[in-house]
Amino acid sequence: MKSMIKKSILIALIFSIFACDVDSNCNTLNVDFVTFQTFTIKEGEEEQVQVIFDSIVSPESDSTFFQSDTLSIFELPLNPGSNQTSFYFYYGPFVDSIEFNYETRNAVDSPECGIDLEFVGMDTTFQTFDSLVIVNDTLKRTVNAPNIKLYIF
Repeated sequence: MKSMIKKSILIALIFSIFACDVDSNCNTLNVDFVTFQTFTIKEGEEEQVQVIFDSIVSPESDSTFFQSDTLSIFELPLNPGSNQTSFYFYYGPFVDSIEFNYETRNAVDSPECGIDLEFVGMDTTFQTFDSLVIVNDTLKRTVNAPNIKLYIF
């Protein structure tokens, strides 16, 4: 009988240890950057192209991104403290700009992980590129396509 009680206590103790194990997988799916891919149109077909950017700047952050870089796929951070972010793209004799607007929402994945910031409803309020297409306005890690296709002719 004592053996049975000891086994029961041991089993209960093991179950209580596993029951209190906290899930520490707090990797968020939300991202705070927008992904770009550059294209041109040749013979009526879309073709990915590399562009030499002298610099890309954002007046909201006073930051310079990708100084003298050749890019075809790249990411630029959005300002989490505002509902808009602007970027100026300097390349060769050209200067193009994009202004994004969006909403930020606080989301709680779990009490252990805390609050997570998500960007929703991303759109452009102004842009000067030859053409620009918003492929998706969802800023998530699970989306494998660029958010923005930039067409440079």
